[in-house]
Amino acid sequence: MYLDDVNGAAGNTEKFEAYITSGTTQEYVINLDPAPGAPAPVITKAVTFDVLRGDVSTAHKLDQIGDDKFARNLISNIDLAEKLTGVCDKRKAKKADCEPAIAVLELFIRRLELANRKCGDPADCDEEREWDAFRKEHGKDDDFKEFFRGWDRDDWHKHKKSSKRSVTDEALKIISEDAGWLIKSLGGFIDK
Repeated sequence: MYLDDVNGAAGNTEKFEAYITSGTTQEYVINLDPAPGAPAPVITKAVTFDVLRGDVSTAHKLDQIGDDKFARNLISNIDLAEKLTGVCDKRKAKKADCEPAIAVLELFIRRLELANRKCGDPADCDEEREWDAFRKEHGKDDDFKEFFRGWDRDDWHKHKKSSKRSVTDEALKIISEDAGWLIKSLGGFIDK
């Protein structure tokens, strides 16, 4: 994305990478102040849970994410994070952000990072430590009840030892950046 000023002088340049497939769109918002000497424009990417699910599906179709079981489970994590936004909406005392959904999306990103370490053989890269730490931190929190109920019923537990977990560098970059934009839209923070 190349941004020039009203006189045609070169301004900011931003590079975004994304999956785009037939029937899908990518949305970016550019906020700029036309006043002379104003700060540089702020560019944000509008990412929804559907966009994130699409990223995983597209990466899987392109053989950039492990097997069907792993891809389905990643999408299940996205679904559970989306349900947790409903928990945040029902709170009597509103908080500035949706911590449960953000925490699940951060765990989702961590799972991608672990799988990117060439974890085709489940013994090479066990996610259980991450899950144990997550449950220890959030297991007693009422906001996470629906998440743990869904997670405990997920058929992933039957397949995790035989599932091929892998994520290419390209898929990791695109999906984790989009998850970061979604986290930011929920009130969390992302690393640039």
